[in-house]
Amino acid sequence: MKSFFLPYLLLFFSVSISAQDLPSLVFSGGKNFVGKNVIQVEYGLNFERQIKSISKIDQQASQYGLVKYGALKTLDLSISYNYMREQTFVSDQMRRSNGLSNITAGFKKKIAPNYSLKTDLGFSKNELGKLLGSFQILGISEHSIDSFLAWENNIGLNWQNGKPQANLVYLSGLTFTIPYPLDLIFEFYGQYGELAWNNYTNIGVGYYFNADLMLEAYAGYGNTLNQQSSYFSINFYWRLVPSSYNKK
Repeated sequence: MKSFFLPYLLLFFSVSISAQDLPSLVFSGGKNFVGKNVIQVEYGLNFERQIKSISKIDQQASQYGLVKYGALKTLDLSISYNYMREQTFVSDQMRRSNGLSNITAGFKKKIAPNYSLKTDLGFSKNELGKLLGSFQILGISEHSIDSFLAWENNIGLNWQNGKPQANLVYLSGLTFTIPYPLDLIFEFYGQYGELAWNNYTNIGVGYYFNADLMLEAYAGYGNTLNQQSSYFSINFYWRLVPSSYNKK
């Protein structure tokens, strides 16, 4: 799921903002750089429920938290966690499982105009309590079609839970500003691998409370190995800007 492993390998085509200037708004998700010495905090909740499941109840709830720090104008450092709770009803018995799904640290570096690279190293525990590692690498390209329209695409690789096989991850989406303080977001994304074959589509709305606080809400549909599901997520973005920016 999208919010289970937020640092998925993404190749974005999105709004182009000069790295020398602090964006006037809090930009959603992984887009753009936060700015030197700026801290951006993200928190999200996600709920997914299976459609026509073989069990009476098959649902997952998760939350994530992420902190980004602008070490340079063109270098962001980040650390995040994902916590998941799963609930399944089988043979008249309710089965629940929960735990800290993943802790991830990484960085994003600009390498050319509109192009960046991002890597992430994650750790999680399996059912037996064994510590497993994950590694992800992504290329990012950010472009604007117009002042009110951004087109996003991604492709990347993700090695999960110490497995030698990598999953291919992709995303494509459109973001409309209709107008400020509202964004309208359409996305299609998924991943493919030996044991992973899923895709999701969603529609979202972003709302800017002010220049440093934003909310996004999504509703969507997914297909995982021919098992359909519906989901809803809500995410908050908040940034702390050093006083030196106010003097510019």
